[in-house]
Amino acid sequence: MRNIYNKGNFRAGEYGKISQELRKYGNKKWRRTQKAAIEDQLSETFKFKKARKSRHKIIWVKITKEFNGKKQSDYRGFYSEKEFANVLKGPNILRYFYIKNKNRNKNKNKNKNK
Repeated sequence: MRNIYNKGNFRAGEYGKISQELRKYGNKKWRRTQKAAIEDQLSETFKFKKARKSRHKIIWVKITKEFNGKKQSDYRGFYSEKEFANVLKGPNILRYFYIKNKNRNKNKNKNKNK
């Protein structure tokens, strides 16, 4: 490995002994071309992409509250049970219903209004 840069294209046109400057030039040229060759080989191998994490399932709930004698219901989505439990601790909540498929319920409500 020590004298590889003295051979072939890396001699910088010299046939006899090379001066230090030319040897330095040849060595740099050799390193540069070898790096390129190694990078080419590495680029041929394919890289694995990181798999995406799947989205959280949203917990859909219908919550009914009462303010000043008026009942009001709204649909809310939560990413975790803990978040949902914190909302239930709030005041004025009468009842709640889990909704399995939010889209199906939306379509039912649209048909009722027509």
